[in-house]
Amino acid sequence: MRDRGSFLEHCVKIRVEGFQQQKLLTECVKAGIVLRQILIKNEIEMTFILTNWDYQHFLKLVKNRYRVTVLYERGYKAVIHRILRKKSTIIGFIIFVLLLFYQSSFVSEIRITGYETITEKAVRDSLREAGLYEGCSKNLDLNKVKLHIYQDLDNITWIGVKYTGNMAKVSIVEGVKTPTPVDQSKPCDVVAGKEGYLDKVIAREGKVALNQGTYIKPGDVLITGVVPITSTAFGTSGSALTERRVHAAGEAYAKIPYRLFFYQEKYDLLKEPTGREIYGLRVEFGNWKINTAKCLNNYDSAVYKEKVLVKTIRPIPLLLAAVQIQEVELSRQERSQAEMKKEVNRLVRSTIKEKIPKNAQILNKSLKFSSGENIIGVAIMLETLEEIGVEKEITVGESTN
Repeated sequence: MRDRGSFLEHCVKIRVEGFQQQKLLTECVKAGIVLRQILIKNEIEMTFILTNWDYQHFLKLVKNRYRVTVLYERGYKAVIHRILRKKSTIIGFIIFVLLLFYQSSFVSEIRITGYETITEKAVRDSLREAGLYEGCSKNLDLNKVKLHIYQDLDNITWIGVKYTGNMAKVSIVEGVKTPTPVDQSKPCDVVAGKEGYLDKVIAREGKVALNQGTYIKPGDVLITGVVPITSTAFGTSGSALTERRVHAAGEAYAKIPYRLFFYQEKYDLLKEPTGREIYGLRVEFGNWKINTAKCLNNYDSAVYKEKVLVKTIRPIPLLLAAVQIQEVELSRQERSQAEMKKEVNRLVRSTIKEKIPKNAQILNKSLKFSSGENIIGVAIMLETLEEIGVEKEITVGESTN
């Protein structure tokens, strides 16, 4: 006998209307049709549950003698059949799964921790140059990203990059540049931390070791912690000397020269519009990119402009921008010295901010221009007054001069 399956697979609850219902039940028993939850409501109506396989045989048994109505179907096969009959539900489910999978392959957020002297913008710019940015594919070699950060940013001793879902976590550890001060209970000298010309030394403890105007190098002792003592006891020679070691303290200032060199373009490049333009769209959908304006561009010289219309990271990276490519004619115009001097001063201010301590005083600044074929070199000489004293512990057997 063929396997009927089970009620858990697929069962049907039906309502049967007609006369001689007891006779119908007897016929079902003889035919081997299993009925459950039989409920006789009156002489012409009853309900019961049977498997789908028995239901097909039940219909052949009753033919058109009774009115049969399906009230509901249950079981996992019935659910699957119901879903398969709804094509829109299947398509929607497939699209939803594909979107989830597609979204999981992109970086939706970058979180950076651990930076102190380096700005977050500088870290993000360096990550973008390495190919890691919000909306990029996660199919990146993170070792190459870390190597780029080490080479691009100064004072990075360790960097970690890992994915947590769609988030890229970037952890940075900067090097410690500040020297550790010597314990107050230990003798020490105050030495030079930079080379330059000694301007003045104020000794609060210890003895000044060098005179004003002396050219000093890093490590030269400025305030020594080895102090001579002349004995004044009765009966001893006035020339007998002994030494004591102290924790030297004070301030030392030096004039520090800085030599900088920048290049400036000798000519300004002028761009005169011809009136011809191309408009288009730039579309980025995940890793798929197209720029319709660039596909049509055949200008020798042009100015590219775009305005972002739509930019999203979630649920998937999408960018839509309006593009304008404007044809221009190029010409050159010699730059004035005043214009170049203004630009050089801007670069000098930026360099001072990066390389010169905040508490340094700028004493002198000079600029010297040297003309080349297409470029002009600008030599800058800066002189600053800085505090350069650094404590250095005196070790046993070490002599200080």
